[in-house]
Amino acid sequence: MAWFDGAVLDRQYAEMITESIPHIVWTASPDGATTYFNRQGTDYTGCPRETNYDWNWVTLVHPEDAERAARSWQHATRTGRDYLLEYRIRRFDGVFRWHSFRATPLRDAAGEIDLWIGTATDIEDQKQQEFALRRAEREATETVTLLQGIAAATPVGFKLVDRDLRVVRINQMLADVNGRTVEESIGRSVAELVPDLWPHLGNVYRRVLAGETVSNVDISRPSAADPQRMRHWLASYYPVHIDGEIIGVGNVVVDITERKEAEEFRAVVMDNMAEGLYALDADGLVTYLNPAAASMLGWTEDELRGKPMHATVHFQRADGRKVPTEDCSLLQVRNEGRSVRTLDDAFTRKDGSIFPVSCSSAPLRSGPTAQGVVVVFRDITNEKKEQAAAQRELDALTWIGRIRDAIDENRLVLYSQPIVPLADGRASEELLLRMIGRDNEVIMPGSFLPVAERYGLIGEIDRWVITQATRRAATGRQVIEVNLSAASIGTSDLLPFIEQQIREARADPADLVFEITETALMHDITTGEAFARGLSALGCGLALDDFGTGFGSFTYLKKLPITHLKIDIEFVRDLVANSDNLHVVKAIVSLAHAFGLKTIAEGVEDEQALNLLRAEGVDFAQGFHLGRPGPISDS
Repeated sequence: MAWFDGAVLDRQYAEMITESIPHIVWTASPDGATTYFNRQGTDYTGCPRETNYDWNWVTLVHPEDAERAARSWQHATRTGRDYLLEYRIRRFDGVFRWHSFRATPLRDAAGEIDLWIGTATDIEDQKQQEFALRRAEREATETVTLLQGIAAATPVGFKLVDRDLRVVRINQMLADVNGRTVEESIGRSVAELVPDLWPHLGNVYRRVLAGETVSNVDISRPSAADPQRMRHWLASYYPVHIDGEIIGVGNVVVDITERKEAEEFRAVVMDNMAEGLYALDADGLVTYLNPAAASMLGWTEDELRGKPMHATVHFQRADGRKVPTEDCSLLQVRNEGRSVRTLDDAFTRKDGSIFPVSCSSAPLRSGPTAQGVVVVFRDITNEKKEQAAAQRELDALTWIGRIRDAIDENRLVLYSQPIVPLADGRASEELLLRMIGRDNEVIMPGSFLPVAERYGLIGEIDRWVITQATRRAATGRQVIEVNLSAASIGTSDLLPFIEQQIREARADPADLVFEITETALMHDITTGEAFARGLSALGCGLALDDFGTGFGSFTYLKKLPITHLKIDIEFVRDLVANSDNLHVVKAIVSLAHAFGLKTIAEGVEDEQALNLLRAEGVDFAQGFHLGRPGPISDS
């Protein structure tokens, strides 16, 4: 604690911390001439300490980034605005690595710039992960560019232009970016849609039409919705082929505005850094904590000073498991005298909550002797959420191709589960959808139907199911029940399609019961009611599925021509042990019979439950006790 006079940070100690920060720290005069490099800067670049720093920094920059870096720095020194840019610089061994450069001007009492303070953080690993994710996004998106309906639903900006560079397909997101509707965009030239960007993008389109794929194009322009705010996108352009011929250009655009804005820092060194920074002495005790670190950890500097950092914030992993002392990266730096960088670690806040961090730890040196450890870290909670979200979108895009292939290759199948009458009535069966994978594995609908619904493939699947169901109903052996999605119910041509299939199969419409959930009806109440009445007019049955779980279920009994109520499985599963469930079943049966409706209990798993349901007057039962779903057969 000799480095401190009360709570005031000693200048020599502050300089020692700066010299030990595991990032390049530099200062520059008001006109941009470099005036200071910390130890990390000289070690990293190989420039000797006695270098006259009034030299051109751009000599270290990758040739492909040099013009952009110089132009941005000139703009910052001219306008006095914060400098924030990512580009590659040369290491002492000649290898170029990506760095994030941040600088802010310090001003005197008169408001004039007195000094620029900046950091350069090695982000090579993050950039490579970012590039890999972008490549995966582009490859996954290219597999679905020609799928029917995908343009309107893709989670990124998307458009397809022909060889004359006129838009033939565009989704809502990208239309909004250009300040036009989808309808206004179709048929227009790209140059007309983005006249401000065309001088930059025209050559990109020409290169793509020549067969080249152009990725990672940075685009910035004022927001169409809020011209005062700049928005940023990352765009990729690729040739679209049919039978080996380039028919146009595909364009995928990802909005990276929030990520760009999140990377801005109010200041860049020590107290002005947005990254958390703290210093430890040779015993691993806290000697300094910057405001950003205090904010993220929930501790004040006074509360943490003199405490062991490992035991206070680094003693457990993200899942709560303990971090042994020998595995602590902070102590490894102290004990082994080497820098340690961790992309995915976890710190514990004062309130006991754990949050993910990326951190760099380096020896805190005074001359050749290590006096402790300096750590720079940042909260990566949002980044992990974004990565998880991006991965979910990639998984969904992969499923689109699998579903499309299954449809084209006739790998959708129907399973049958018996619905048994408990008193009078004909036997019936519910047809349940499955998908067969390339390795003959049976894929349950929960894995692919949500994706099919989201990306516009569910209508085609529903029509396939209806066709199979009407053909099976035409045998007259038993009543057939099938489920319909909310998306299909809302289409105007579904009822005519059902009528056509019944007519062509010569099926008795009374042998078909269509199951609809309350959620599907609420999706568009007017359309749902019209569809239900249309089914009734055809002579088909209508079952309200999952009855009892929604607040509006009773309303539909009066308004819709429902013929069956399917008692939700949650009220049947614990029927024997839970008297409340038995009361609910009694009420539903009484209500259904008052309206002249039949009841079907789902999820019957034992004989006791079956006997209770029969005693309460339930008309039909379905569940593993009565028969598991199995592939349908013609026998």
